Order: sequence, then structure tokens, then C-alpha cells
Amino acid sequence: MQWGETLDNVSAYAYLDGDLVIVFQFWRVSHPFPTDSGQVHVATLPPDEFAAVVKGAADLLEAGEPAGDPTDAPHPDSNS
Repeated sequence: MQWGETLDNVSAYAYLDGDLVIVFQFWRVSHPFPTDSGQVHVATLPPDEFAAVVKGAADLLEAGEPAGDPTDAPHPDSNS
């Protein structure tokens, strides 16, 4: 499945290979973590876990819970 550029600052592709495989790349120079811009990242997730994450997100949206700002979290490569 190819996702369009409707997601701000990311190009992504997803496919099933036993697990859900998500390949993505941040393309905007103003990305909060500039060293990530232009690098290709890959994440794998068991389909059941992906479904649970999506259901959890839908439940939060339905409840009107704020999601928070993902850029507030430390970068995975940082030592903090």
C-alpha cells in the first residue's frame, strides 16, 4: 500500500510480510530532528499489535482525549 503525501513531512509505504512492515522517510528540512531528514526508516509490527494500537487511538479520539505533542518526547538516539 502506498500512502500519499497527505501526512505532513513523511513519505511512507506499508506491506505485510508476516508482520506489518512500514517504510518511511521524513523529507522536510524543518523536521524537528534534522538528522532524520532524508534517512529511510523501517518499523515492523505484528498485525494484532497494530490493530490494538489503531483501536486505542480510535478510543482516545472517541473519548476526546488529547494526544499530546509527539515532538515533546526525546529522540530515540538521544542520551536523555
